[in-house]
Parts: sequence; structure tokens; C-alpha cells
Amino acid sequence: MKPNTLWLMPLLAATMLVQPGCAVSPPGQVKAQPAAVAAVTFEGPITGGTRGFPYSASIVDLAPYGYTESEYFVSGKAHAYHVAPGTTLGADGRWQVVAGEDVPYKTRILVRKPPADKFNGTIVIEYMQEYFGTERDTNYRWNAETLLRNGFGWVGVSMHHEGIDDTKPPQTITYAGKQIPIGTTLARWDPQRYGSLSVPSSDMSYDMLTQIAAALKSKKAAGGPDPFEGLNPKAVIGVGNTIAGERLAIYINAVQPQARVFDGFFLQDLHTGAKLKLSGADTPLPTVRTDVGVPVIVLNTTTASAERGPREEGRMLRFWAPAGSSHTTGPYMARVGKANQRDLGMDGGNCPADYANTFPVQYVSGAAIVAIDRWIKSGKAAPSFPQLPSFEGPRQPVLEPASYFDANGNVKGGLRTPWVDVPVARYDWRGECIGGSGRTFPFTTEQLKALYGTPDVYHKRFAGAAKAAEKRGVLLPPDTQAAIEAANKVSW
Repeated sequence: MKPNTLWLMPLLAATMLVQPGCAVSPPGQVKAQPAAVAAVTFEGPITGGTRGFPYSASIVDLAPYGYTESEYFVSGKAHAYHVAPGTTLGADGRWQVVAGEDVPYKTRILVRKPPADKFNGTIVIEYMQEYFGTERDTNYRWNAETLLRNGFGWVGVSMHHEGIDDTKPPQTITYAGKQIPIGTTLARWDPQRYGSLSVPSSDMSYDMLTQIAAALKSKKAAGGPDPFEGLNPKAVIGVGNTIAGERLAIYINAVQPQARVFDGFFLQDLHTGAKLKLSGADTPLPTVRTDVGVPVIVLNTTTASAERGPREEGRMLRFWAPAGSSHTTGPYMARVGKANQRDLGMDGGNCPADYANTFPVQYVSGAAIVAIDRWIKSGKAAPSFPQLPSFEGPRQPVLEPASYFDANGNVKGGLRTPWVDVPVARYDWRGECIGGSGRTFPFTTEQLKALYGTPDVYHKRFAGAAKAAEKRGVLLPPDTQAAIEAANKVSW
């Protein structure tokens, strides 16, 4: 996990056709027209409020990249989806749904806009993650540097009733020894700015997402000011992590085949957690249909992979499972802690950044987003990598069963990187650190000498492995360089 009202134009025509995503029809099959999508109205940029800044504002300084951040309200009518009569939500994700009754809503979007000469033509639309009654830009916090460096537009959409205007009394719980406020909501966080927002049910979020993506991609599909004025978007990519990723999986299975607004998706860590509901019907465990018609990459860290094991890929579906990665990392949780202190006044509670898992998940997830964008624009498919087996061993970071770990204690198989192939530590996804941020177990001097002899040998081997990973599409060039520079500082 505004209003200085400028103006509010009337809604345009109730519905209109939007441009389809880059789906490819099988030979001889006529591509069906996408479903009609209701128009929305933008209002903003929003300013003011008691706090004077938007909730979940960028935790990364945008100025060095030339980006600006602004907030808009979005109004329209949206519906929940219901399971089509005579069908069920099968485990294959090939679901049939029908629209329910339209209900008015008003939500907000955060917009991080690149300069015109840097814009790469793609807007990344994040399904904001609702957690403990607040909405946050989880995916952006992981991938900010990659997105800003590569000229993506970014939009975070607040989607959940529970994080926007839920009226249930707020409370505080103790989680992992830390006091967590529950039910803050946007409306409570800054009632002057957000008091007019209303999302009656989170089940409406799928239709809201379609409408907002269509409006950003096709400027004819919206009234009010243009959040990307002066830019000409060509593609939209939907992204989401964990809970938001599971909701996006539902969207891919049920809504994308009808609406076909999005050109690609990136999901991170689909767990076996609580089942989500599609307007009252329990969905199966998170899955993604293999016949998806646009590029999709699901990055499952070792945390998620250990729970679920390998998943079936499709012609336009990839599962990336980096060995040694954990659900969050020490450096990532430090970023989250900084944002929580600013937005919620929450102090500390995280493990030290180098005690928790330090495997740089953001390098792999950034490469995945760039690979999806390239796949959309050039047709060059993202690479496929071996996946990780499920793991039913102890919850504590011990090396059992031995068949799951290599001689250095790191996980075997999966998507390989220099951190586990030329290691200086053991990276575990388990442990007591809040946020599922795992543990790092640095090697002793004796272990390092036995593996490499001298630091210079390690530096050369790591650099070679990093460059090889870049060639495989696992790392982006700037991250390769940063990784080599960090490795060169290791000595004993």
C-alpha cells in the first residue's frame, strides 16, 4: 500500500469497442471482436487533502529519471462477474462468466509519467495490492528502477473496497511481533482527499480494470483530462503480486478472453493461500489458463514454487522460478519499511537487510517485464526455463531433504543465476523474518577459500556467470553491471 477538482465531463457513450490485445488466432480461425467496454471519466490531477500527498506515493525519487507523479479520480459504472449458467470454475482456468448489474464507482489512480522523449510506448498497469486494509504499489516497489530506466508509463489502480472505503472499524493486530494497523483505508487516511471515493464491492474490480486500461490505451474511451497527455500509448501490460497476482490470474482466465484490452501480463508469486471469490463462487487454487492469447510470465519465487511445484506452460505462457529467491528480500522489506514509516507511522519490525534473504529478485522480475514488452512488440517469445519441484520439508531453513539442495546448500534446478551458481552464501526462503523474506547464510572464509582460492578467481567466475545469464535473458545489462560491481567488492 485529492480534491482540487478541476472538472468532470459527462460520460461518453455508454459503451464502445476498444482495440484488442495482441492475441494471435489459430490458423483458419476468425478472431472474435472484443466485448464492448463502458467509458469512464477522469478527474484531476488531484491535489490538497490534509496530508498534501497521495497515499503510496513513489518511494523512489522520480526526478533523476525525468518522471512526474500525479493522481486522478476515475468514475464510471462497473459490474461483478458470475459463473455462466451450466458451467463450473475448472482447475484448467478456462472459465465462462457473465456480467452482473452495473453499479456506480469512483476510485483513484496514481500515474508516473515519463518524459515524451523517453516513453517506450507501453503503460504498465498495476493492480494495487490490498493488505491489512491498505493499498500499495507492491510491483512498482520491486521494479521501479527497471520501469523508470526503460521509459515505461506506470499506473497504479486502487481496486479493493477493503482498502478504499470499507466502513468496518479499524483495529490493530500483532503479526510476527509487530503492531499492524488494519482497516486504515484511503478514506480514513485522508478523508478530505479521498472521502468521495466509493467501490461498493471488490468483485467489481475486474470490470473496473478493463475500463481503466481501455481508457488509458484508447483515449477515445474516456472523458475528462488525459493522464498521459502528449504521449501515444501502444500497449498495456497488467502486473500484480501475490493477492493482486491471484486476482489477475482470475482476470486472465475469465475476463481477458472477452475484453481483450491487455497486451500482456506479469504476475509474481501465486500461492496456495485463501481462495478468492468470483462474485460468490470459490475459485480453484491460483492458476493461469495455458491457452492465454497474449504474452504472460508468472515469476514464482522459491517460496511459491515450493508450495505448488512446476506449472504447465503454453505457447504464450511462461513460469520463471529463480532458485534461491524468497517471497520478499531484506532490501525490499527495507524499502517497504521506509514507505510504511512515511504513510502509516509504523516503526521497524523487519529483519536486518543482510540477515534476511538478499537474492536480488528484482533483477529477474525486471528482465521478465522487459521480455513481455519485447514479446508484444516484436513477437520474440520469452525464454522458458526449468521450474522447481514442490518441497514438503521443514519450515525452518535446514537442509532436508538433501536431494533438494546442492553441495553449497542452495536449491537445485529452476532458473539459474550467478548468486546460486557462483555463490558466497546460502539463500533460503524460510525463516522468522516478517514478510516472508527468508534468510541469508554467508559462507565462512574457509568455505570461500575451498570454493575459489582467491577473491580474484571468484570475481572472474561471477562476472562470466552474470554475462551468461544476461545472454539467456535472465538479467538486463545495467543489472549485470551492478551485480558484477557488487561481487567485485567481496573479499576475504
